[in-house]
Amino acid sequence: MKKKLWIITIALFIIVLKSTAQVTQPITLQEAEDTFLSRNYELLAQRYRVDAGKALVQQARLWSNPSFSAVWGFGTTDKIKPFYGGNGGETAYSVDQLITLAGKRNKQVQLASLGAAASQAGFYELMRTLRLQLRSNYYQLYFLQETEKVLQEQLSNLQKIIDAYTEADQKGSVAHADVIRLRALLLGLTNDYTDLKQQELSSQLNLQQLLGSNQQYAPQVDTESLSRYNINGYTLPALLDTAMQNRPDLRIAQQLLQQAQVNYSLQKALAVPDLHVGAAYDKNGSYAPNFIGLTLGIDLPFWNRNQGNIRAAGSQVKVQEQMLAQNNNIIGTEVQQAYQKINLMERQYRLLDFTRFGQEYDKLIDEVALNFRKGNISLLQFIDYFNSYSDNVKNTNKLVLDRITAYEELNYATGTELFRGSK
Repeated sequence: MKKKLWIITIALFIIVLKSTAQVTQPITLQEAEDTFLSRNYELLAQRYRVDAGKALVQQARLWSNPSFSAVWGFGTTDKIKPFYGGNGGETAYSVDQLITLAGKRNKQVQLASLGAAASQAGFYELMRTLRLQLRSNYYQLYFLQETEKVLQEQLSNLQKIIDAYTEADQKGSVAHADVIRLRALLLGLTNDYTDLKQQELSSQLNLQQLLGSNQQYAPQVDTESLSRYNINGYTLPALLDTAMQNRPDLRIAQQLLQQAQVNYSLQKALAVPDLHVGAAYDKNGSYAPNFIGLTLGIDLPFWNRNQGNIRAAGSQVKVQEQMLAQNNNIIGTEVQQAYQKINLMERQYRLLDFTRFGQEYDKLIDEVALNFRKGNISLLQFIDYFNSYSDNVKNTNKLVLDRITAYEELNYATGTELFRGSK
């Protein structure tokens, strides 16, 4: 009775795993990237930040509004006449326009333009980062699903063998210990399948979030197209030059330095007082009726000459210079590491002909299963071959995935699309 319950439990577990899987939508890498560009919420938010930066440039170009003031007489302390402007009454008007000196307005426009350019570079930097995540999860999900297919087939075949052995055990024609060993093998394979599904669900979740969807996806990869990932023809110095010319984060660092330099210049300019120019009209309040005059005004920089802001802006320039140097160093090390990683993966990858090796191993495991049913090989030999086959499938897919990831990391490090495996 316990044996039957144990078998039923394993079978139900496998059925539940299959039945709980949602209908998956096939998707190519190109389709995934198109969806990513149009529906990723972080990218959409960054686009609005870019638009906001452009609007600030427009705002910086605008002149200050003129100010207008008016005076209406209320008579005298002897005789109150509210808003009386007739004979003997008083009205006065003035208009004032602020004129900035020392090139403040141009510097503010330049500062806003650099901020808008940094927002634009930030958009491409975000896209670079998210695209690496997208492709990594896309390929990881593909190879996990490919491994899952093999494990499902192994679970199904092994269950058939266990059913046959259980029936034979009840007749006393096989050793009961062999049935126990086979059940232990099935349990171990079931645990591997569960771990695989958890990894697959994690990759599926990441892909859904990047695509802004709750749809389950099944990546479609033409494995022959993966040959486009090829480092031949690229040298480390050339890759470093490419990165220095194309990395968005480097452009951001350069623009932040330029912003700091322009801000330093602006703060020094702010120490120069601005000029107020205007005109005034006074009906009866001056030495002559209907007085018209020109007004000029300027702040006297006795106490506040913007000293603190100038010093702070100068220090910020030095900060950004160091950050730019750090960014250059990071780019160099990232490109070098990605290049070395590819060379390492290529040496391992070229050791085997994966297509031929996989076909031969599939044929071998089929023959092993057939010979085991016929009793031509022992249980221990069958278990050894069975475990080796599972390990081979997982290790092969992992090595191919690691190789693709290494090339995508070099794309990320150089800020360009040097390699692309599938369309």
